[in-house]
Amino acid sequence: MNDKKGKRKLFHIEFKQPVTLRERIYSHLREAIINNYLPPGQRIFDKEIARSFNVSITPVREALLQLSVEGFVEIKSYKDIIVREISLKEISEIYDVQAVLEGLAGKLAVPNMNGEHLSKMEKLIKKMSEYFSSNKVDKFYEINEKIHALYIEQSGSQLIHDLVSHLNLRRKMFRYRVTFLSKKEVMEKALEDHKNILRAFLSHDRENVERLIIEHWRSDTRMKDFETAIQSELSRRKEDM
Repeated sequence: MNDKKGKRKLFHIEFKQPVTLRERIYSHLREAIINNYLPPGQRIFDKEIARSFNVSITPVREALLQLSVEGFVEIKSYKDIIVREISLKEISEIYDVQAVLEGLAGKLAVPNMNGEHLSKMEKLIKKMSEYFSSNKVDKFYEINEKIHALYIEQSGSQLIHDLVSHLNLRRKMFRYRVTFLSKKEVMEKALEDHKNILRAFLSHDRENVERLIIEHWRSDTRMKDFETAIQSELSRRKEDM
């Protein structure tokens, strides 16, 4: 662990210090979980974390309690803390809730999306199309997140923004997500969905914007696709053994 110019490193993640010790430890552990430095099933030892940060056990346990409340870890006792695994049922529920929240955000954003915002969305979708053609999966989804962030911001709802931000973090814990998202047909569907959403924004059609965003998040085949992604990943691991 390094300490240079107010920054620290643990699990190879660098960050600026938040306000309190609890927040600092919470933020760092959460990022370690999301980025798979602490994978599902990994045990966490509170005393080891306390030693790493050179702090007492109290802020570490406060941070772990917050992570537990938010679903990132499971605390059976402070001697038995593990990183939680996101189940298929949970990821399905997350997508359903995010569909409703982002659909409402889009509907609220319609009157606030001026020419500049719409032009920005159009340029982002064009870039997204380029990354799809060149199969740059990470870049493709970086642009995808910017498009969603654009209309969520223009919704004017801080509550929706905060709730969606939390759901985004929870989704990233689903270990088979990358296998699923990297499928060409999934990327193509996402690109076409965003083009349709843009058309609805350009038409100032609030109801259609909401419907299209909800349909973008919900899919009758999504759970089957997730199950296929899981089987594909498990088969790949067996081949690598």
